[in-house]
Amino acid sequence: MGELQPRMRAGDADRTAVVEKLGRHLGEGRLTVEEFDERTAKAHAAVYLDQLPPLLADLPGDPRPAPRPARPPARLPSVAVVVVLALVLASSVVAVAHGIAPIFAFVLLFLFLRHRRWSRRW
Repeated sequence: MGELQPRMRAGDADRTAVVEKLGRHLGEGRLTVEEFDERTAKAHAAVYLDQLPPLLADLPGDPRPAPRPARPPARLPSVAVVVVLALVLASSVVAVAHGIAPIFAFVLLFLFLRHRRWSRRW
């Protein structure tokens, strides 16, 4: 309802919003059934917007939802990834030093990274 101007007429949506809030308070035990009936009757009979806020004046407002973080925190590489990369690098250096193509190291790296990609989906 926001900023109220004096004697501005209330619409069905305004009345319904107040009745829904009263229903929530009834469900939470803040109102008795008699108080709820009395206030909803007044809400449905309200002609002007300034007649609606007094029906909710002694009840707490809606709680504000907790803000959600903008994005998830950045993940640091796990120790296992660093160890595997170090082993692949070391085996590649040894293979090149002995004159062997380091194909094994690339295959191992490919399999490890492929496994990590599939395991993140679950």
